[in-house]
Amino acid sequence: MPGKLNLSPTQTTLLAAALITGLAGAATLKAGKVGLVDVQKVIESSKGGPAFVTLNQKADTDLGKQSQAIGTLQAKVNTGKASAADVQALKKAQTTYQTALKNYDVQRRKAFAPVAGSVNAAVAAAAKAQGFTVVLDKRKAASSSIVIYANTQTTDLTAAAQKAVKK
Repeated sequence: MPGKLNLSPTQTTLLAAALITGLAGAATLKAGKVGLVDVQKVIESSKGGPAFVTLNQKADTDLGKQSQAIGTLQAKVNTGKASAADVQALKKAQTTYQTALKNYDVQRRKAFAPVAGSVNAAVAAAAKAQGFTVVLDKRKAASSSIVIYANTQTTDLTAAAQKAVKK
C-alpha cells in the first residue's frame, strides 16, 4: 500500500512556487479550464516512482525513530538530572540525525529527478489533450482549501496522466 508522499523542503518550495505561479496565471485566464491531478498516484505509476515512494517511506521511518530518540534524550537532559554520557549521547544523536537528513535529501533528489520529468510530461500531455489550461495537484489544492468545489468527473486528470506516464 503506498504511503504518504513527503517532499523535501526544497521540493515543497518548488511545488509551492509552481502552484503560486499557476494560480497567478489562472487569475488572468478568462475562459480557462482547470483540472486536478493526484500527483502522488501519477508518481507511483511512473517508472522509478515506486522506488521513490519506498525511499520516502524508509527515510520517514528512519528519521522519525531518530527524532523520537532525540526527544527522549532531550527530555532527560532538560530535567537537569542527565549525566555527562546522556548529554554526549544527545549530541551524537543530533549529529547522526543531521547527517541522515542530508543523505536522504540527496537520495530523494536523485531518485525524484527522472520521475519528475516523466510525471510533468504526462500531466502536461493529458491536460493538453483534454483542453485544460491549468492543472493543480489535487491533494495540495484540497489541503490548502484552494479548491472549494470540483466536479471530479470532469476535472480529474489522474487516470489520463497515469496512462500517459506508463507509455
